[in-house]
Amino acid sequence: MSAFDTIIASLLPPKLALSLARRLMKSAGIGYGGIVAKSGEITAAATALARAGVQTPAPVLFDVGGNVGEWTLAAKQMWPAATVHAFEPSASHLQKFNAATGKLDGVTVNAAALGAEPGEAVLYKDSEITGLASMTKRDLTHVGLTMELSETIRVDTLDRYCAAHDVAAIDLLKIDVEGHEMDVLTGGLDLLNQRQVAVVQFEFGGCNIDTRSFFKDFFDFFESRRYALYILGPGGRLNPVTRYREFNEQFATTNYIAIRQPE
Repeated sequence: MSAFDTIIASLLPPKLALSLARRLMKSAGIGYGGIVAKSGEITAAATALARAGVQTPAPVLFDVGGNVGEWTLAAKQMWPAATVHAFEPSASHLQKFNAATGKLDGVTVNAAALGAEPGEAVLYKDSEITGLASMTKRDLTHVGLTMELSETIRVDTLDRYCAAHDVAAIDLLKIDVEGHEMDVLTGGLDLLNQRQVAVVQFEFGGCNIDTRSFFKDFFDFFESRRYALYILGPGGRLNPVTRYREFNEQFATTNYIAIRQPE
């Protein structure tokens, strides 16, 4: 414990000290993930694309875990000429996604999940329309929720899809699949190893407890492929993560952005 920490601990009651710590962490972006309109993630994505050297007004965007279309709608507002490949396996979510984006040009909606291997899987949900749908039956009893709804879904891989649809490169790969983000990356190793993905945006949070995946997995994955990692903070700020610390294993929902670095 640092001298500053010792002073704070001696001056503040434990509950107040914990509340202050949470506020400070959230101001840095830890636990700030969630609603697209409030997270600043589209602003941060634009900054990240510029840093990666992507200057086209018509980027190729992948919305993996499209839910009801919130991210795709925001992305098309930022880049009206963008091409969007969206993936959403839940039938009830797809209905809302198509209703929200059906009049937009350049949006391809796929009734599938992306993962490490092609095939079928079970998607679990706490309700028909939810932001918690996952291919893992999460234990959410501590917040009074159960994942009792389920449906069989189709799973493809990023590499297979891109090869089949002549997608040679991706400018921005957004992944929000409730704990299976590393599976999506594993299914796209050819593209990522060939450095054909400029920017990756992904979520890390409580679902990673259930899937037993850790921030170190992501840090090592991107560092070995020469991507710089950032926490997405309030207002779209990009706060760099220059080295791994055990402190980074925070399971409050957080958005991260990985930006391809020059050769």
